[in-house]
Amino acid sequence: MVSKAVVQCMFALCVFLACKVQAQYNMHFFLPDFPPYTTTDKHGNAVGIGLEAVLPILDTVGVNYSIQVGSNHGRALSELRGGRSDGFFMASKNAQRDEYAVFSNSVMINRWVWVVLRKNRASFKPSDKSRYVMASLLNTNTNYWLKKSGYKTVKPASDIHALVSKLVTKEVDAILVAEAVFNSEFKYDVRFQLMTQKETEFGIYISKAFLKDHPEFMDKLNKAIQQQR
Repeated sequence: MVSKAVVQCMFALCVFLACKVQAQYNMHFFLPDFPPYTTTDKHGNAVGIGLEAVLPILDTVGVNYSIQVGSNHGRALSELRGGRSDGFFMASKNAQRDEYAVFSNSVMINRWVWVVLRKNRASFKPSDKSRYVMASLLNTNTNYWLKKSGYKTVKPASDIHALVSKLVTKEVDAILVAEAVFNSEFKYDVRFQLMTQKETEFGIYISKAFLKDHPEFMDKLNKAIQQQR
């Protein structure tokens, strides 16, 4: 007679093997430390609203993934470019990234906002580029956009606290940042006022080197994104 414990072990093994059969792709993702989208908890585990959105999509496609979180979007692109990563998220589209990777359909919307001191909100006109000095986060698309658009900028900040400090100390007149990033630390801070600049698509970049070996992957990924909406 087979014991209950043996049956449970056999069932667990069958589930494990089934998951392995379903996994069609082995992929490593190096993600930027970009809370609240992708970051680590006190135990070093990858967490964030970006992971909550993307991991079910990868599961649907049949990806056996490993996740590493660190540094910023520049490092994420560098890891991909060097062949040490197959993709990264969350990210918005730009020409630098497009050289080495393909951008997916939109997973979520990322709202870019200007943040100014509350007392300056009424007079702030971001279209008048010559009047202001701006800043954003290092290696983010907001920082890339500021430079490309011809704004006067100072050295980008490594994290949201350092960026807000530039505004408080009046090193800059305004900062441009993802709304969710600002709100993760300063949502209820009455010193600041927000003003929407634009909404951009936030998605997944997949390495062109990976897609060369798996040309069908992007279609499967985009279909899975549509199914998750």
